[in-house]
Amino acid sequence: MSARPGDAPDEDVWTIRCVTLRGPNRFQMADSYAAALKKVNGIKPERVQVFHETAESVVYYGKYQRVYDAKNDRETFRPDNLGALNLLRQLSMNVSDPVLGSRTVWPFQLATMDALPGGRSPHPEWELKNAPGYYSLQVAVFYNTGDMRRRRYAAQEYCRILREEKGEEAYYDNGEVNSSVCIGAFPESAIQTTQKTDPLTGILHVTCRIVDERMLALQRKYPYNLHNGRILYEILHDPATGRKIRDPHTSFAVEIPRAGRGAATLGE
Repeated sequence: MSARPGDAPDEDVWTIRCVTLRGPNRFQMADSYAAALKKVNGIKPERVQVFHETAESVVYYGKYQRVYDAKNDRETFRPDNLGALNLLRQLSMNVSDPVLGSRTVWPFQLATMDALPGGRSPHPEWELKNAPGYYSLQVAVFYNTGDMRRRRYAAQEYCRILREEKGEEAYYDNGEVNSSVCIGAFPESAIQTTQKTDPLTGILHVTCRIVDERMLALQRKYPYNLHNGRILYEILHDPATGRKIRDPHTSFAVEIPRAGRGAATLGE
């Protein structure tokens, strides 16, 4: 499957989250902050936006194209976002408080980069980190290409289909480059790990094997790790005959990410 144009905004378009407000006066406060921000020298008024969501109101500024360098694990934005970000963080204003009196505040000192609101999932509870287990089975991965720029949305939508139409316990996980979809939550005992040292080289070989019958049954039901909705084949050569062999990428077990530990791949 793939996301259709118009389903969601381009996820590579980011913005600056200037301030997040909660509480009974959040609507008025957000609009007041936005109005004040539009009068600041160096700020382009048409780039100030206010979004009133279910539990919070947020003031945003600008639109930026995010570029992630996986090799060096760093991100940059086009146009350069640092000038606007530093300006926002340093802005101060005087406010009158009935209890504390007149004082100076820096309302945007925690300004940070964030994806446009439309790119967020309506079901954060389906994130893989919330799965009640140690392992899950990865059945799909999505990534942006030239004509597919909504990998987060595509993963979340496939997760919805698996849950609502297939009755599966599906989860999604959004990484820096890829968004994956997994099914099920299994205990640590679902995977059997064996270690063997090569007597000639001294190299330790570690083998992981699925032994949980439920996970094995699920792998038979979903045998492939789909790439942007399609089966991806690796072309190999038979060493005996030289013939080409189409080897599909299969579904595989991953560790469920927890605080301080990202999702770990056990191998396809």
